[in-house]
This record gives sequence, structure tokens and C-alpha cells, in this order.
Amino acid sequence: MRLEVSADEMFLALVSMIQVTRPSLLKPVGDGFDVDVSPLLAQKDMNDDERLVLRLYGVFSAGADNPRFAFDLTTAESDRLVRALGLVEASRRWPPDAAALSRSLRARLR
Repeated sequence: MRLEVSADEMFLALVSMIQVTRPSLLKPVGDGFDVDVSPLLAQKDMNDDERLVLRLYGVFSAGADNPRFAFDLTTAESDRLVRALGLVEASRRWPPDAAALSRSLRARLR
């Protein structure tokens, strides 16, 4: 499927996949965090979730100055992303706008 997303949606997708796959890739910095995928790049064998993290990271990094992103996902990748977004959303109370963003993205991925 072809997915077109805003920069906020792309960031949410990437961080959600990282949080359910390898949270240690998120490094605290000031009042936020930074993403360090070097441990994944150093791995010889990756599972499907880890490969999707790298794909999303690559798309996000390549278009970091763009307000919109477009890329293709397989059905399995879409399912993984829906699962990750749902798990992250359910893990804490979100501000209404962030919850709406997550729900909207999940609905488009189904």
C-alpha cells in the first residue's frame, strides 16, 4: 500500500515502532530524545520489526525537511505499524491531538 503522511505522523510511526521493537534506540536529550539506530546497523541478523524501524528511519531521514512523506508498505509492515501505534497509544494517556493523530494513522493503515 502507498502511504502518504505528515511529518508528525511519520515521526509518530517511527518512534512507535522503536518503542515496541528496541526502546534503547531512544536516547534522552534535554527535554526530548534522539534516535540512535547504529546498534541496528551493526547487527548481522534483524527481525522484521527491526527492518521496518530502519526503513522508516531511512524515509524520515531522507526527507527530514519535508512536511509530507510518501512510501510503500507491505501488508505485513502495515500490520506491524498498526500494532505498534496501538500498543504505544494504550501505554499512557495522550493529549487529545496526539491520540487523534495516532488513531487517524492507524485507520488509514487498515
